[in-house]
Amino acid sequence: MYCVKCGVRLQDGVDRCPLCATPVWNPDQPEKEHGYPDHYPRAHKESNLPFAVTMTVISIMAIVVILAVCFKLYGKLLWGGYAIGGVALFYIIFVLPCWFRKPLAEVFIPAGHVAAALLALYICLKTGGHWFLSLAFPVSGISCLLFTAVVCLLKYIRRRRLFIMGGFLLGLGGFTMLIEFFVHLTFGVPMFRWSLYSMIGFAAAGGFLLLAGMIPALRRTLEKHFFF
Repeated sequence: MYCVKCGVRLQDGVDRCPLCATPVWNPDQPEKEHGYPDHYPRAHKESNLPFAVTMTVISIMAIVVILAVCFKLYGKLLWGGYAIGGVALFYIIFVLPCWFRKPLAEVFIPAGHVAAALLALYICLKTGGHWFLSLAFPVSGISCLLFTAVVCLLKYIRRRRLFIMGGFLLGLGGFTMLIEFFVHLTFGVPMFRWSLYSMIGFAAAGGFLLLAGMIPALRRTLEKHFFF
């Protein structure tokens, strides 16, 4: 019998290696004789409830302070509406999921996009703008569909993650071009001032992942180092 760590030969009946003090493991013994538990302990996961409670109290205090300052100084809401909307958006995106033990990303991602779209609509109406329907609404809608789709695919499809991420990066590159297109329609600015470069970058990264998914050696390397 030999030590499993340093390889030194052991005498019969010893409990530890005399060289490195590693406990002796005899492969011929039944597993229960080693004193190992019959089951592994569950992974410990800290609760997010204290963070959710703390941030809820802070958010409520922030809203109260904003309202008090605005009505004390101006007698009306003014800029406070934007600030309260920002606090609400932060709460919905970062704090609200913490109230749940297993928050569903496919639920909270659309909820965050809806909240962002409502805040954009409020700002547009308060400032007398005309950019919500031609810019904010389609951008938030496409972003919601894109990110919800990739999260659902990664969650429910265990394999082909390189193809999923590659397709997502290609879609993200196309999305940047759509953003500039909607800006062009809304404000009349020239096209292809920045989105073409981002599209090239995302397309290169996405194409690399798609190619890696088709080459076994490269796929195994990426799966090993990046857990795809």
